[in-house]
Amino acid sequence: MSAMPSHRNEARRPADALDQPVRSVTARVADRLIDAVERDAEHSSNSPLATDERRQQLLVGAWINDEINVVNEERLRAGLRPLDLESEQTLRSRVVADLTGSGPLEPYLNDENVEEIDVNSATSTWVTYADGRKVDVGALWDSTTDLVAFQKRLALRMKGTGEGRLDTSSPMLTMQSNEGSRIVMVLGGGSEHGISTHPRIAIRRFVVRQVGLEGLANLGLFPTDLTAQLRALVRCGFTMLISGPPGAGKTTLLTELLGEVSPLERIITVEKNLLELRLEDDPRHPDAPALFTRHANAEGEGEITTRQLVELTRRLNPDRVVVGELVEDEALDMLDVASMCKRGSLATIHAHTSDIVLQRLAYYVSKSNTNLPEFAVWSLIAQTVDFIVHIDLVRNASDEQSSTTRRITSIVEVGGLGEQGGVSATEVWGLDDSGELTQVAGLSPRHLNRLRVSGYSSEQFAMRGTR
Repeated sequence: MSAMPSHRNEARRPADALDQPVRSVTARVADRLIDAVERDAEHSSNSPLATDERRQQLLVGAWINDEINVVNEERLRAGLRPLDLESEQTLRSRVVADLTGSGPLEPYLNDENVEEIDVNSATSTWVTYADGRKVDVGALWDSTTDLVAFQKRLALRMKGTGEGRLDTSSPMLTMQSNEGSRIVMVLGGGSEHGISTHPRIAIRRFVVRQVGLEGLANLGLFPTDLTAQLRALVRCGFTMLISGPPGAGKTTLLTELLGEVSPLERIITVEKNLLELRLEDDPRHPDAPALFTRHANAEGEGEITTRQLVELTRRLNPDRVVVGELVEDEALDMLDVASMCKRGSLATIHAHTSDIVLQRLAYYVSKSNTNLPEFAVWSLIAQTVDFIVHIDLVRNASDEQSSTTRRITSIVEVGGLGEQGGVSATEVWGLDDSGELTQVAGLSPRHLNRLRVSGYSSEQFAMRGTR
């Protein structure tokens, strides 16, 4: 396989005389802001500085004036003229951009085609695009110190999903940007008492594209003739798990399946720490309250768990409850809430093949409640889950850039308890000899009857033979 082309520094601006003043002023103002936020938190004011943008802006503006005066004094001592008005304004705007924006990551975060950004060090950043391309954009910071300073500034602006601490006592942080991107930061490097050889940042963007199932079919995720079947399954109220490896597009498929739900249905989403589904931002869902868990604060108080939120949803009159991603305890919570909902539930789960999904689900359930006997675990799954839709990342070995294609490769019907333990499951759509997704088995009478009651013809799901 050919090596992937490397496009280094394509976003870097040529160095100029203001680079060093911008770095020094930004660093000093950021330090002052961090100190002010920490002092303010100790006095537990009614309007904490960490979440008060207006107060931060006023303080930063005043501090930039102070630091520009320092720069001009240094220039005079060096026998240079003070900065002219235009240079001062440019310096000020660049410092503000570094403090309140995304610095050198800004061009990629503004590109709607970028899905992932992985900062491995100050000298190595990889950008992954929606079409599968992965590009090395090289060095975006001049030093590890600059990257760490950027991390701490970014952590300071964290809102809504927890405390934005990134320091020796808290060397890793997961946060969410205002537009919904998930940001994970790890402290590292020789000068920091971190947990990695370099400071690192991983950004995953969740773009609400609202293309519908037809749009996903046109993108090649599944054959167009499967669209009607998927629409019927979700509208009928079946409980469905969307499985696949990381980055396969599970959340995207989940949101588009939910896009087929009647706007009169009340969908409540429960997610762990971050809001990835963002149904409230989707005009197809006028009644879709979002709930998310919360970490404990520095004193170990205030934690809100998935279990607590699931219990809360029972009193919020839901038609469906969607428990985002199943990682561990969320599995039992999802099965519990799906069994009492009027219209079932949907969720995503990590798995590299469809045939291990049920085993992984059972493991999560058993781990979250060790008092449940094995039979009870399998019985709960058999009574609740109806279908598993598996997405794969298919790599083309002949492609020089090793790009990947997202494809549904299997749909499994869950058919109740197995005769010899476990859960009975049948692959009803799978890949044929030519690698095309086709129906390979008919649906069970139990599920066909539910479809008929909902007004769908069983002929729509009849075997059509292989292609």
